[in-house]
This record gives sequence, C-alpha cells and structure tokens, in this order.
Amino acid sequence: MSKEEFLEGKHPKQDFQVERIAFFSDAVFAIAITLLVIEFRAPIIGKDTTHAELWHELKEMKLKLLALLFSFLLIITYWVRHHSLFKHIHNYNKKIIMANMLCLLPIIFFPFTTSFLYESIPSDNELIVVPYRLFFFNHILAGVTMCYFYWLVMKRYKTFAYPMEKDDAEEFESKLLVMTISFILVFAISFISFKYSAFGILPVILKNLYKKFFTRKDKKPIIHAEQKSSAGN
Repeated sequence: MSKEEFLEGKHPKQDFQVERIAFFSDAVFAIAITLLVIEFRAPIIGKDTTHAELWHELKEMKLKLLALLFSFLLIITYWVRHHSLFKHIHNYNKKIIMANMLCLLPIIFFPFTTSFLYESIPSDNELIVVPYRLFFFNHILAGVTMCYFYWLVMKRYKTFAYPMEKDDAEEFESKLLVMTISFILVFAISFISFKYSAFGILPVILKNLYKKFFTRKDKKPIIHAEQKSSAGN
C-alpha cells in the first residue's frame, strides 16, 4: 500500500473490486439477454412442410417476437440505469453488494417469464392472465430493486459514490419511478379488466411525449480536457 493510499484510508485494490462487481453484473445482464433468444424456438421444417404452412407458422410467432423484443429493450433499459450508477460508485460495503445482487435477481428470471408469456399467447384459455401478471410482476421487482439500489448508493451511503448532477439525478429518478408505477398499474388493472390492463403503460408514453415536445433541450454537452486542448491547437 502506498503512503497516499494509506493516508486516504483507501485499499490498493478498492477500485479493482468495484470493477469486479460491475463486470459480474454485466455478465448477468448479457446472459439474460442471450437466454431470451435461446428460449425462442424456430418453426420445425419437416419433409412435407409447404411454403404456405411455413409462412403461417412464422406469422403465428409475431406476438412471441414482440414479447421477446419488449423484454430485450427493458433489460437494456435496466442495464443502462445500472451502468450509470456504477459510473459514480467508487467504494462499497456489504449492503451495497447485497443490494446489487438483489437487482440482478429479477433479471435472471426474465427469460423464464418472457418464455412463459409468449408460449401462452396462442392459447384462448383464461389462464393466460397468470403468465401475463407474472411477466409484469417480474418487471415491478426489477424497478423496485433498482430504486432501492439507487437510494442506497446515492442517498444512504453517498460517500461511496461521486454525486450526480442535479438534472441527471432528477431524470434518473423520474424515468425509473414512472416506468415502475406503469408496470404496477398494468398488474393491478389486470385484476379488474385483463382486456384494458395495457392502458397502465400510459404514464410512460405520456412522459416520453412530454419530454419530446415540451422539454427544452438546452443542456450543454460535456467537453473533456483532451477536446479543449485539441480545439485550442
């Protein structure tokens, strides 16, 4: 340990250990995305399969494909938020590690809940509401655990992380809360009317429309030192 690190009370492997946690988390997200595709089974072409039958089977898979793409986009969204948090984290303790693991728990279930949903889509059985609710409950858990991780890192143990800019923190919180609340609405409305439960996603749509058409985009881009020096030359 160097004299500077000793005086700062910083372990020489502290930064490396934080990176290990981030790398482990990235691997979990990557595996979850990969398993989404593995669970998506292609049509089987038999000896007597015709073009019409093949195209019919492919058309029947369109809702399954939408469910897969929806989960893919949401997993990426959770990863982006997770990544933006680790951009600020420079230290950790046991509670932060456990909160991070808690965030990863819903992620590993996405391939199962997505597969359970799209395999049930062709059925007219009223039990389809079960995989539907389970799918959105999975996303509720992902949002809630991410909220808890954010609070723990940026509020409870804020000395372990570099502070976020005020605008960035507000955007992070609002996006995460609106998406989580939307999934809670979809889940809750499904107990009243399964047919109209998708309207629970409206808060996300309205927020994105508001941001696109009514929010001023006057945030200045960040200019790094290298860019300033090259501009000066």
